[in-house]
Amino acid sequence: MQLQISTDQVPDRHRFETWNDAISNAMAVSGQRPRNATGPFRARLASRSRGPMVNFVADADAHRVARQSSDIAHKRWDSFMIYREASVGSWFSHTGHEFTARLGDLAIFDADVPFETLPFDRFQLELWVVPKAVLTPHLPVLGRPLAMVLSGREGVDALAASYLASLTRNWDAIPETAMAPVVDTLSRLIGIACGVAAGAQPEAVRAGRLVEAKRHIEGHLTDPELSPASVAAALRMSIRALHLLFEPTGSSFSRYVQRRRLEECHAALLANPTRQVTDIAFAWGFNSLSGFYRAFHAAFGMTPGDARSVCHKKQYL
Repeated sequence: MQLQISTDQVPDRHRFETWNDAISNAMAVSGQRPRNATGPFRARLASRSRGPMVNFVADADAHRVARQSSDIAHKRWDSFMIYREASVGSWFSHTGHEFTARLGDLAIFDADVPFETLPFDRFQLELWVVPKAVLTPHLPVLGRPLAMVLSGREGVDALAASYLASLTRNWDAIPETAMAPVVDTLSRLIGIACGVAAGAQPEAVRAGRLVEAKRHIEGHLTDPELSPASVAAALRMSIRALHLLFEPTGSSFSRYVQRRRLEECHAALLANPTRQVTDIAFAWGFNSLSGFYRAFHAAFGMTPGDARSVCHKKQYL
């Protein structure tokens, strides 16, 4: 399921009404615009689903959003919502419990309990809907409806946020059949962030740490000094622990880094036909031209020049 909604082409006087109808149908929530609001209302919503999870991305002018008893009666989600704040922040009220989600925070709450939210500036958010049947077994027993904010900046909170971000970036490349175990790992990380003992979910922690390591590598591929020691130090773990993260993947740290650099070099060679091979190799962190040529040929079965020639010929067939 995919859905795209925008008020851009709607007459000004009908924009908020159209938006309210759209979010009611898509999310079973209702909106109320501030009485002192001026100017045409601007909002966009996109949604997609795969496996057990639904993902919404919204960007909208400030307004109050509520899920009331009537909305719940109209559509029960039987799910939890995971909300990632992408603007300055939003206020929430959930079963009488008020809390604030700041930029980068994750707010996790029961979708079938009345709640309301209001942004400090505008709504810029990502929202994931995870079935209770998937997430509940990994949550601590709280004795009340779940409503919690995770900082997403350090500790297991950061692992959960990183894993969720990676899932979203790779959404279209994840096969439908693989989505259930991916969401299960996410649920286990969220459970730990909500208070379950980390020792009970070692594989989920390892998966989260691996995503975190790969994310750091992606941001430093061009650095020729990228090494196990530098990554381990950045992630506050031992070098041995870093190597153990990669062991079950069938690839080592070094092979993973080299493969990603070669992929970027290959893309740059084709995208920039006149750029020197030497310049590309060194720009992506290789410090030996002969080593780059050997690695490139081993990976692609041809030299960088041949790769360019093949691409050039295909363009004229």
